[in-house]
Amino acid sequence: MRHPSVRRTAAVLAVLLSTSGLAACGGAESKPVEGPWKDVVAAANKEGSLNFYSVMPDAQNKRLVRAFEKEYPEITVNLTRGAGELPARVEAEIRSKAEGADVFLYSDTAWFTNQEDAFLDADGPSLKGWHDDAWAVQDKAIVPSAYPYSMIVWNTEIFPDGFKTWEDTVDPSTRGRIGLRTDVTTSLAGYLDFQEKELGEEYLAKSGALSPKFYPSVVTMTQAVASGEIGVTNASIPSTVEQLQAQSAPIEAVVPHPSYWIEWGAAALSKAKRPNSARVFLDFIMSEKGQAAINGGGYGAAGRDGVEGAVELPEDAKMFDSASYTPERMEEANEKFDKWFG
Repeated sequence: MRHPSVRRTAAVLAVLLSTSGLAACGGAESKPVEGPWKDVVAAANKEGSLNFYSVMPDAQNKRLVRAFEKEYPEITVNLTRGAGELPARVEAEIRSKAEGADVFLYSDTAWFTNQEDAFLDADGPSLKGWHDDAWAVQDKAIVPSAYPYSMIVWNTEIFPDGFKTWEDTVDPSTRGRIGLRTDVTTSLAGYLDFQEKELGEEYLAKSGALSPKFYPSVVTMTQAVASGEIGVTNASIPSTVEQLQAQSAPIEAVVPHPSYWIEWGAAALSKAKRPNSARVFLDFIMSEKGQAAINGGGYGAAGRDGVEGAVELPEDAKMFDSASYTPERMEEANEKFDKWFG
């Protein structure tokens, strides 16, 4: 019988040898496979993982990752969820070709337009049936979802009578109990422009006069409604509302008319260290199963027909056009924000 210390020494050596072997294998950079799709899938299975950076709420990320790993059990998805900080991080990785994101999903389709040379082609079987208008960059960056951002969400214990219209949210009863977004990103600038055009500057001035509380994201703001920290907000995401309702949070929501919608973009990066896994993952997002994971249950509008539970865009939906927000226009948006809410 070996002495315990000998067994421990042998085990340590085995781990060190295994680790060095893995490092050596990891050092060999994978290349995109050409040929039949089954060869791409085989190469993806050999790569065994991919890094996915996403701004989607947890509910949608988890559903998507779970559905993909069920379909492709040999490929593990390493999820990084973030917000407005992710584009700069991905851009730095693109410039340096550093390890990091293989697939990126973000809430500004113009970002993908501005980086159009940084993506792999979308070339899988799910191209068939994909809507012609569901591209951020033709044949490279997709629009996997569109969702209503203009959602009135309220705490039913604080406001049992609820809300129906935009004007209801600026009733004096909401003073000190209404939550609004801070940090003037392009999406918020678009939302403010939408409100100014469709509802009038008076609506925004009334909102600012109600002593609102400000939040950096609609997710934390919706959570604040659920907890009773505030009573109502006029911006949210369907999946976040549904997830909180599933946890018995006392909240209800309505999408008022007219409504403001935001599109996400997604692409596989050409600098990806696991390019075949990235291609397979992007193709899965485009598939009926992937679209159901993201948009099913009323979470959003899909990029293909026949997706169970996806919503239809209403006729009065106003879509966010991020490409129009130049630095000059963003400076103007910040000045308006300060005027109304400063």
